[in-house]
Amino acid sequence: MSSAESAVKALPRDAWLLCFSAFFADLGYQGVTALFPLYLVYQLHAPLYVYGIVTAIAFGGGAFISYLGGVSGDRFDKKAVSIAGNTLIPLMALSGLARAPWLSALLFILGWWARYFRSPPRRALLVNVTPPEARGRAFAVLHALDIGGGMLSAVFALLALWRHAAIGTVMLYAVAPLLVSTTLLFLVRRTAVYPSRTPDAARAGLRSPAPRTLMIALLVSATLYGFSFYNLGFPILSAVAGHARTGYEWGVLAYVVYLGVSAVSGYALGARRGSAVRSLWLMGYLPSALGSGFIGVCELMHWQQAAFYAAVALLGFGMGAVETYEPTLVSSIVGHTRLGRGMGFLSVSRAVGQFLSNLIMGLLFALGPAVPYFYAFASAMLAAVVFGGLELVRSPDRSRVKST
Repeated sequence: MSSAESAVKALPRDAWLLCFSAFFADLGYQGVTALFPLYLVYQLHAPLYVYGIVTAIAFGGGAFISYLGGVSGDRFDKKAVSIAGNTLIPLMALSGLARAPWLSALLFILGWWARYFRSPPRRALLVNVTPPEARGRAFAVLHALDIGGGMLSAVFALLALWRHAAIGTVMLYAVAPLLVSTTLLFLVRRTAVYPSRTPDAARAGLRSPAPRTLMIALLVSATLYGFSFYNLGFPILSAVAGHARTGYEWGVLAYVVYLGVSAVSGYALGARRGSAVRSLWLMGYLPSALGSGFIGVCELMHWQQAAFYAAVALLGFGMGAVETYEPTLVSSIVGHTRLGRGMGFLSVSRAVGQFLSNLIMGLLFALGPAVPYFYAFASAMLAAVVFGGLELVRSPDRSRVKST
């Protein structure tokens, strides 16, 4: 048995419960995420820029909600706050029953905000119940099960559409797995609680310039990456409208490819050893930039659908790396009493960028189907340059923040 397999099997019971809670949560709401743009634009006949505004509000408002969730987890109880947020996510599923665009959008936004509220305390809780040396793989398993559940949810939506099921009915399915997800959070016991920071970070000290500089660079880069991190509803709509296809299924297929590659890459990258700093920009931000740019080229040149889905796969690979390495770095830097807040800051940084990203993407489609993706390419590339520059300026004795 390899050391990676041993480390994964050695994850505590509570860590597995949190990871499978994430699996069932995404098994529910990710299908809603894939179907909502189709429902809003094609069935409720809302303009595409309205979808951009809705997702901008969902992500932008999520910046404050995410920080509130992280602070609440530190002040009260991480488990209770995680459960409270998770319980309200099914509001997203009800958006497919609304007949008015404003009501459908409101339900989707409230459910998405509940997800933001839950995520920082749940991440902090995972850190608390996992030994420091296993946290990189814990976040990799979390991401793999999280996105793997999302992929299965999208596959279910895809099959349902092929069988001509009503979109609103398929979206309502999300309630059942979300109830299972919340039940698993109730079962977390916290029989063992570990120090928050990794041994390397503890030796460095929270007040050391290196962790402060690293955290600032991470938050700046996460914000820049957020400027490029548009909702996958845009490629879903591009797959349906931009390639002369008549079925919604082709849009949902793009989401299946994206989530599937992301799940596999997140797990595989979490099991490798090496600098998490270098891995974040080289395997996260950079592939994300190239994926968006490639989608733009496909739209501009009217390339075949295989090239479009290859670009979406590259985008998924980058997201898998980012979702694995960003929280791992935060857990290496931030102390125990501020861990929820640190995870909240990370989510806020991403959400601030996402607010403008989705708003800008929706408006840029008026200039042409390729223009928004070239904008996303430039923003993600800037994130790679900023965080990659850390490799050049940091001293050798401060370069060993590891992913383990």
